[in-house]
Amino acid sequence: MARKTMKFGSHYLPTYVPELDRSVSEFYQKMFQQMEEMDRLNYDHIWVTEHHFAHYGGDLPHPPTFMSAIARTTQRIRLGVAINVLPLHNPIEVAESYAMVDVISNGRLDFGVGKGSEAHEYKKFGVDQKQATNRMYEGVQVLLQAWSDKPVNFSGDFYCYQNVPVFPKPVQRPHPRFWVGCARSEDSFRWAGENGFHLMTLPYLYREPDMLPNFIKAYRSALAAAGHDASKHEILGKFHIYVSSSLEDAIREAEPYLINYFDVHKAADLERQEQGLLTQRDARTQLEQGFVLAGDPKRVADTIRKWSDEVGLTTISGTFHFGGMPQELALKNIRLFAEKVMPEFK
Repeated sequence: MARKTMKFGSHYLPTYVPELDRSVSEFYQKMFQQMEEMDRLNYDHIWVTEHHFAHYGGDLPHPPTFMSAIARTTQRIRLGVAINVLPLHNPIEVAESYAMVDVISNGRLDFGVGKGSEAHEYKKFGVDQKQATNRMYEGVQVLLQAWSDKPVNFSGDFYCYQNVPVFPKPVQRPHPRFWVGCARSEDSFRWAGENGFHLMTLPYLYREPDMLPNFIKAYRSALAAAGHDASKHEILGKFHIYVSSSLEDAIREAEPYLINYFDVHKAADLERQEQGLLTQRDARTQLEQGFVLAGDPKRVADTIRKWSDEVGLTTISGTFHFGGMPQELALKNIRLFAEKVMPEFK
């Protein structure tokens, strides 16, 4: 069987566990070291997630600051946000901040946008989550205007600007690579396709076997109907990944930290927890059934190939460090994946 070329990145939704990760400064330094190693090992992307108000990602609330720092110590790896929760922000301020990342990195920014998933973040920012979709659609129009060579002129339900110049402009023209994070709404998949944006999703959300393939078909149909070449558009799936000498060793080594990760997520939003919307996932089942990519290198590669063949993923983004995992295990994981799994797809 011919090898299928794929791209690989790492996804940083930091679940900070103070008693294991020590100070936030030390936690940041661990992530910087990992990212520098990924640059050396020829990973394609680093992705940083935006969250607020909890240790579930909230210790890294402003991705462009973090991305600008790592841009100075890496050479070639692309730097992405996955995702910017655009409805929570002024889109012109977002355009300014991420244009700076593109300038500092000399054109390595990938920009991912989405509505986010955490109701408590909307509540604390004072934004009505019911308006999230329309705020995002308007915000994207403003953002793309801001990155163009013309002043922003826009009048909508949420944003109104008249002849506003925005600087700096991104290095990449007409704008950085643009992605949309989609989950359980077919309309979001179609909107991403209609606008010619790349797609990112979370495959482990879809327990019904046909749901994600059907949504991706809708995305590709929308791309084609709008005159976009589907072969030039990437589809990214985000997973937790742990590579070891066997599935049994992977479970033994990773399961405690995966449980920590789930516990940190659960603690982030007591309201959803009380409503029964956020429950403890079975870490062992996640590891065994392929929603977490785990095992020896062949098993992990075979699982990736299955997701690619059956669903159409073209890019895999892995969370390699989670739940207070020691740095030596995280680096071992990152290196094993690069040295034993990635070559199967290059």
